[in-house]
Amino acid sequence: MKLQNKFLATIFLIMLAAFAGTVSAADENSGSAYLTITSVSSDPAVFMYGDTGTVTVKIKNTGTTSVNYQRADLFSKDIKILNDDAYDTAGFIGGGNEIEFVFYVKATSNDGIYYPRFYLDMKGSGSVSHNVPVKIENSGLVISALNAPDYYQEGISKKINVLVGNPRENAVSGVTVTVKGDVTTTQTSRFIGALAADASATAEFEVTPTSEGTMTFEVSYKNGMTTHTSELTLPIVYGTSKVSPNPIITNVKLTDNGGYKTLSGDVNNAGIEDAKSMVVTAASPAIPVDPYKSSVIGSLDSDDFSSFEITFRCDSEEIPVLITFKDAAGNTYTKTDKIKSNSDGELTSESATGEGKGQFPQNGGRGMSGMMRGMCGGGLPITWIIILIIIAGGVVVAWKKGYLTKATDAINKQTEKKN
Repeated sequence: MKLQNKFLATIFLIMLAAFAGTVSAADENSGSAYLTITSVSSDPAVFMYGDTGTVTVKIKNTGTTSVNYQRADLFSKDIKILNDDAYDTAGFIGGGNEIEFVFYVKATSNDGIYYPRFYLDMKGSGSVSHNVPVKIENSGLVISALNAPDYYQEGISKKINVLVGNPRENAVSGVTVTVKGDVTTTQTSRFIGALAADASATAEFEVTPTSEGTMTFEVSYKNGMTTHTSELTLPIVYGTSKVSPNPIITNVKLTDNGGYKTLSGDVNNAGIEDAKSMVVTAASPAIPVDPYKSSVIGSLDSDDFSSFEITFRCDSEEIPVLITFKDAAGNTYTKTDKIKSNSDGELTSESATGEGKGQFPQNGGRGMSGMMRGMCGGGLPITWIIILIIIAGGVVVAWKKGYLTKATDAINKQTEKKN
């Protein structure tokens, strides 16, 4: 009995050794032991929902002889494989060589990280497999308008800078900004190109509204091989700009020179933006004449002022003053400010009522009476005029009665005593 048991045990060990040798030989013959996955990647690096892209697996044969494989597959219930039969035919990998398997896929799931499994079935037996991470994240490019005005004027162009930001983890390509809507522009689109992760770029547009409505900035870009768009819509509302140059006339003074009149004063820029190429002149029914038909101010910064002086002929007591200027975009503006007198004969400006004061010269404004009125027109209070007249009269009386001579002699004697 013992002899029989030993015999059976010996037979079992021989069969086990033979089986182990067969498996080892089969694994070695299949070549899977010599295959190494060197890299896995996806393009784009981060998918958006609906994107079409690629998953690439690279395998190297570290052995010295060729290794045959039966087929290669990529399996996933979360990612759609578009060419799942691309590697159904047998092939081989030469000794020391590397081969890549490229699968076209479509992102069909929500945000997250998914792991399609790659299989390489060897001829005979054995296989190589690996999970390939594929990330899906649906955030698009972000658009903002840096300097869009609150109000527009028909036919007046405005410069708008459009900032495009990429909050994604991967770069996008072919970024193009297009404007459309109730506007005209000299350039309907701007090409930015590639935009790296967490980067931004600016595109400038000069737009002219054709009517009230909206304008839309559309940004198109590619994530991998799929095109996407993002939009920003801005309202177009007509009204008075809160930042445009706003000239206001103050401290006006009017004098009559006989054949013509002279108006002088200050023009202030009460707007936020600077004014360019500013010119002040008299408007109809006034007729500009030499020597100062117009007053060229030039550039006038925000919160700054400049003096002006113009000459003209006008019989009306209401004098229209025309101010012409440009903004930074080169748009030309005109503003008419009417200078007129109130019931007290004071000058007022429509744009700054009560700030600029003066008087119209009466009776031609010539002689002492005219001179006094001209001085009042410059803003000198009438009380001081009266005081000056009294002082002047006192001096004349003192001179006629000899008081000035006596005072002079007394001062001279006092000086001689000290010496």
